[in-house]
Amino acid sequence: MNAKQPPIREETRNRCVIVPLNDALSQRLAPISLEHFHFLHDVQKIDFSIFVVVENWLIEFIKPKEFSKELLDEIWMACLKPKGSFRVCLWKQDKPKFEAVINQVRSKKLARLMAYVPHMDKKTVDLYNNLSASSQLVVNGGIDEEVVARVRASASLLVSSVIDSQAALFTLSKMISCDPTLYDHSASVAMLCAIIAQEMVDKPMSDKEVMMVAECGLFHDAGKTCVPSEVLNKPGKLTPEEFDEIKKHTVYGRDELTKSKDGGAPIDDQIIRVAYEHHEKFNGRGYPEGRSGRLESDAEKGIHLYSRICMIADVYSALLMKRVYKEAFEPGQALKIMIESNEDYDPVVFKPFVSMVVDSVKKFQNMPAPQSTLNYSNDVKGKIIQLDGNKSLAEAMKGNSSDRDKETSPAPVRKGA
Repeated sequence: MNAKQPPIREETRNRCVIVPLNDALSQRLAPISLEHFHFLHDVQKIDFSIFVVVENWLIEFIKPKEFSKELLDEIWMACLKPKGSFRVCLWKQDKPKFEAVINQVRSKKLARLMAYVPHMDKKTVDLYNNLSASSQLVVNGGIDEEVVARVRASASLLVSSVIDSQAALFTLSKMISCDPTLYDHSASVAMLCAIIAQEMVDKPMSDKEVMMVAECGLFHDAGKTCVPSEVLNKPGKLTPEEFDEIKKHTVYGRDELTKSKDGGAPIDDQIIRVAYEHHEKFNGRGYPEGRSGRLESDAEKGIHLYSRICMIADVYSALLMKRVYKEAFEPGQALKIMIESNEDYDPVVFKPFVSMVVDSVKKFQNMPAPQSTLNYSNDVKGKIIQLDGNKSLAEAMKGNSSDRDKETSPAPVRKGA
């Protein structure tokens, strides 16, 4: 071992195998996404080792015979602290074992949820499970031809399986409210993208286009793998520098997907564009370039239709999620927050989306739909004229921008960031 000691506790040094990390070892490692790492808390044993990388040191932190919830907690807490370079990983050869454990845990959770919650749509749950398995291949990094094929197959299955959009929206919202650990952001965004694309009224999309939009949803956050975990999962308020780092995930995503394409992965240019562009706002107040309007109308500064769809799906999914820095919102609350910032979204996409969410709340929560009138000036800027008419649903969406807790305002920006 090098003379310089790794920056870890003496207890860990005495318990664990620690070696300097070199290129050969790096090539043998596969990252573990934090979104699925917590699933390990639901298993009693594992048959693979879990490693952590601290700076330039590789530590075999949990051996199969030493597996415990306490050691899992130590890793999780370390991920939330600013410790420089810190990654959780396993040997690439053990990825199938890890994925089998995750799929087993998810299947049990979903079965319990289906038995517990009435009106859950089984087809939506099965499709979501399939999408989640694909999305984890993306967030684990190393996007290659095999990963792209798996994503494409999941998107194709989603489009070929006719689902009730209202039931799907209800099911997604119930999954997060009943068991937040089940929620997979990119899988949710992919399903929402497909639902929005299928429900567009002015220009219905072909199955091929809907499938492409769903693929965009699965790949949209590919750049998050390049953002330090202690920033991405920070429980408190981000510093301006940290927020700038999170915003770079759009650039990272474009670059990572481009690199994968150059390496032979059959990634469509539109997917790369959405990864780069899904935080651009219709009013020009987004990032990374401050684009505005529609690409169809302005080839130089406009935003691609798929990006405009993905942006809405991304924000709505983020609002439904419980994160270390925010609570989850109910569908009505999430919709209200989005409506208050409706100029961020393309009205041609946002208007049918609002109707879908309202109809889903009406159908599955026994609430009469509110009177909702959206008046768009020149089909470019959106202004909400009214969203009320029923007390019970109004209570679910209660409060206005002055009443809302100031901490909720950045919510769609933070996770969607």
